[in-house]
Amino acid sequence: MLNRFDYLCPENTEKAIQLLLDNPGAEILAGGTDLLLELREKSTPDKVLIDIKKCADLQGIEEQDDFISIGALTTIREIRSSKIIKQEYKALRDAADVFGCLEIRNRATIGGNIVNASPGAEYGTPLFAFEAEVEITGPNGSRVVPIDKFWFDLARVDLKKGEILKRILIPRIESQVLSGYLRLSRVKGMDLASLGVSVVVMDPGQVDKREIRVAMAAVQRTPYRNSEVEKLLSHKEIDPNLIEEAKAGLAASIAPRESSLRAKPAYKKAMVGTLMEKILKSLKVS
Repeated sequence: MLNRFDYLCPENTEKAIQLLLDNPGAEILAGGTDLLLELREKSTPDKVLIDIKKCADLQGIEEQDDFISIGALTTIREIRSSKIIKQEYKALRDAADVFGCLEIRNRATIGGNIVNASPGAEYGTPLFAFEAEVEITGPNGSRVVPIDKFWFDLARVDLKKGEILKRILIPRIESQVLSGYLRLSRVKGMDLASLGVSVVVMDPGQVDKREIRVAMAAVQRTPYRNSEVEKLLSHKEIDPNLIEEAKAGLAASIAPRESSLRAKPAYKKAMVGTLMEKILKSLKVS
């Protein structure tokens, strides 16, 4: 049974911002896959929910010269079916493939997944690896923040009073790029990630120019990249010794929560490099 809440559905983003200012403590309702579950399972005070489904400027995937724009209300199903995502940002498609079930993918939004700020959120690592930015809109206009600066801590993001996540901006990549995402979960099928890894490889066919990025989920309180391991892997031929050195570097650098319910820290340390290695092999990077 759902706890009681007041429901507001503004016609546009400007009205949604004003409702946030007029109703301190109100929460944004996007897809609702997490929020409605919380209302059902937790004993919470009466809430005000502001449904932003009518805000047209928060929807859709658009190609620009320098970036692609993904509106905060874009569903996981829309990401999964996007041609530009499949062609240029495969790790985002990989994340969609393992995201919940069909019904969840039809409702859940990329904005909700990011704002929820769960350490194991599917879209934290691929967006971080692609060095995405987020555009935030509010009573004082819009501002753009690198996505890794958007997450303050576990379940804490850089949204000030009256602000709404508007869209995600991912740089267009002129050179060839390969990418992939893999996760581990307790069961096959619909489950949250116990551990997730995204790899992005720029200029894979030119060793002297090649740049490799590795982003990890559920190994720290927020998505994490290790710059030393990335430097180690970039601009070099990939051989077994280099992979083992990189795996050791990843394992030594992460600090999974002891309180994690889905996997013990020792297991995550043992497996994080293995996921990276599997992605690199699947992309045929050598």
